[in-house]
Amino acid sequence: MTIASEFLASLVRIILCLFFITRKKPNVKVLLISVAGAAVSCIILLFTDIPLLYIPLCEVVAVLPCLELADRADRRNDLFFCIMYQIGISLWTFIFGKALSSFLGISEFSVRTVLWGQLPLWIVNIVLVIVAVLMYKGREITIRAASFAAVLGMFGVVAFSENTASGDMTFTYLILSVILLAGIMVHRLSRQYETEKELAELKEKQAELLERDYNVLNKAYSENAKTFHDMHNHIGAVRSLLTAEKYDKAIEYLDDLQKPVSGITSDVWTGDETVDYLINSRIAAAQNENISFETQIEFPKGTNIGGADLCAVLGNLLDNAFDAVRKDSSSESRSIRLIIRRINCMLVIKVANTFCGELRASDGKLKTTKTEKGLHGWGIESARTAAEKYSGTVRTTAENGVFTAVATMSFEKD
Repeated sequence: MTIASEFLASLVRIILCLFFITRKKPNVKVLLISVAGAAVSCIILLFTDIPLLYIPLCEVVAVLPCLELADRADRRNDLFFCIMYQIGISLWTFIFGKALSSFLGISEFSVRTVLWGQLPLWIVNIVLVIVAVLMYKGREITIRAASFAAVLGMFGVVAFSENTASGDMTFTYLILSVILLAGIMVHRLSRQYETEKELAELKEKQAELLERDYNVLNKAYSENAKTFHDMHNHIGAVRSLLTAEKYDKAIEYLDDLQKPVSGITSDVWTGDETVDYLINSRIAAAQNENISFETQIEFPKGTNIGGADLCAVLGNLLDNAFDAVRKDSSSESRSIRLIIRRINCMLVIKVANTFCGELRASDGKLKTTKTEKGLHGWGIESARTAAEKYSGTVRTTAENGVFTAVATMSFEKD
């Protein structure tokens, strides 16, 4: 009976460990490997005299090939999580066993080889199942919660150490609790470092994008300024051609005169030069590439949203939309739709575009399955970073061949 319980408990732990790492339901191959790993753990427990503390190592070994099947990129972090996961399970199984033995006066709760000793094991498994269900429904378990559990576990071991008989494993579990807490702290520092590194890369990429757009913008308006400065000369030249009835020459002269301004002329005028240029330049690009481009613009005037941040959000969302549409060269229904709306003191920017291929989620973010790395990548992250400065965010969805990015930015009237 205890062997069957150990087998099922081990199987649950392996499957939950894989779910916590991949956030995916296990397939048939993963289930078979998990069953094999649980069976090996039970065989070792049944036919050897090794301490129970070493049994979780078999479960870690069983998890590794499953992660290979999942094509995980960061294997070192996955292995680290598996080890910390098993240490945490062993620690809390020990604490629940000691607690039940102390409160109920039944020493068998601390002995896993008897039926009563399986109860602490299943209490921990039930807690893990509850956590997995919450995560499956969208709740995130923070590092702070994991740190709190580790600290509480350390205090639990220390509390039960006073009533421990000689030869007990309490000291070993005390060391494990310290290792678990240290591991969580190292992981937290590592994540903070990676976040800061990613943020620095995002700012660098954002600066490159901003420099590109502003250089083009300044060039366009500089040419426009020169044209207006010499307008009286141009008007005189056209008048003389018309007076001489050289209509073809006059039309040709006007066509040459229009070239510097054609890149910034369109039907969209919001009153903000940055927004006008970004939208109008994309409209011209869409027309040249036979891409349907629809706009619905309601842009508020006099906000405290900086031009650089607005350029980062709107420009990057449009750039990513064009990247996706251009890759779908075989389709005749390539389209981009831009909607800008003001809801009270919140600016909402929505960009929807068609795309080909499949998108998959990784760590809560949509990733493309294609080998090219430009699609919905740096641009979305750069836009999200800029939006967060205004208590906003960028959310993405993909459904029925349409990728949608919605950015929100709170603003104040100047």
